[in-house]
Amino acid sequence: MVQYQDLIEELKKGDISFPVYALVGEEGLLISEAVDKIVDKALPDGMKDFNYNLFYAKENSIDEALNAVCTLPLMAKKRVVVLRDIDQYPASSLDRLADYLKNPSSSTCLIITAKKIDQRTKFFKALQNDSMITACGPLYENQIKSWIRFRAKSYGLEFTEDALNIFYEVAGNELGIIDNELKKISSYCESKKKIDTDDVELLVGKSRIYSIFNLINAIGEKRLEKALLILKKMLNDGEPPLMILAMIARQFRLMVRAIEYQRDGLSAPEVSKKIGLFGNIFNAFREQLRNFTLDEILKKHKLFFHADSELKGGVYSPEMILNDLIFKLCNSVKGLA
Repeated sequence: MVQYQDLIEELKKGDISFPVYALVGEEGLLISEAVDKIVDKALPDGMKDFNYNLFYAKENSIDEALNAVCTLPLMAKKRVVVLRDIDQYPASSLDRLADYLKNPSSSTCLIITAKKIDQRTKFFKALQNDSMITACGPLYENQIKSWIRFRAKSYGLEFTEDALNIFYEVAGNELGIIDNELKKISSYCESKKKIDTDDVELLVGKSRIYSIFNLINAIGEKRLEKALLILKKMLNDGEPPLMILAMIARQFRLMVRAIEYQRDGLSAPEVSKKIGLFGNIFNAFREQLRNFTLDEILKKHKLFFHADSELKGGVYSPEMILNDLIFKLCNSVKGLA
């Protein structure tokens, strides 16, 4: 399985070189962009109208997709068939798709997407026959800043170091949210190439920056009442619950890394550089570390997965779910293991 950037580099080399491209992971932005880039490479010069089919596993039968991949292209070298969310098909449908993968059409480029694929199945074994399987999962913490710089450059933007740090803290690690914020900055700063802290505060919003930092700090200080009041304000202001959850979870991941770096004997400036927090933000973070042991943080880690599942399930209100999470984070770890 290759990484997203490997796929992009492969596409730069020339024509489509695989009959099947599989994009696997939960990072929707990377998957959508990869699909677009493969389609553009396979169907240049307006050929998409006659030679492009899009299917969703929830809405379309496997028969519809198989009929399309076996149809010859019209006035073009390739037909492109996109089959999204194939992990939602039953095993019987995937077995039929596996039979096609054993001898895929040379005149069709099949692009399939899935959040995950069971590697023990007949389908996955067939997929390895003549396909490029690309991982499109969330980036690691130490990759986010580089991705922001890379993405900003595509919009003709460049951040000062301080502005990048603030933007990184506020935007979190959801690539879709990061991209939307960068588009916003690009729209309002067309004539300005270098983005500074004033630009970030103006466009992302001082009140939003203030709220996010203060929520994280209140939880880190185990000040439950303050944290719940800030959370209520953020939800009333329309902040996405999943974004709030991502920011809290990220802070606890950074705590784990910082404690481990300290145990390895790294100095405070070295830890600061390693985790990407600087100045007053890092000083506040260091104070919060005194309130948690590594064992406590690790035991609380599963709370984030539970909250994420509940937010996506839609049974309880986001405020109730996040209130419960914050209560457990600010209080004793007893009983949470």
